[in-house]
Amino acid sequence: MGSLPGLPRSHGVERLVHPGAGELRLAYESLELAADDDQRLVVHLPADDATSAALDRLTGRRPGALRAVAG
Repeated sequence: MGSLPGLPRSHGVERLVHPGAGELRLAYESLELAADDDQRLVVHLPADDATSAALDRLTGRRPGALRAVAG
C-alpha cells in the first residue's frame, strides 16, 4: 500500500497545537477501502499519556473512558 500524492503515509504520528490543550500527539492509521475510488478511513488515537489526559480534559470524560468520534 503506497501513499497517493497529497495523502499522508499510511501510519505515523501527527503533532497538533490546540489553543486550550496545548500540544497533542495523535497516532494515525490510514486504511484503504475496497472500493476503487481511492477512499480511505483514517483513525486517530492519542499517541501518549499526556495527549490522552488533555483530550479527556477537553471532552470532560473520565480518564480511560472509551471515545467515539464521527467525522
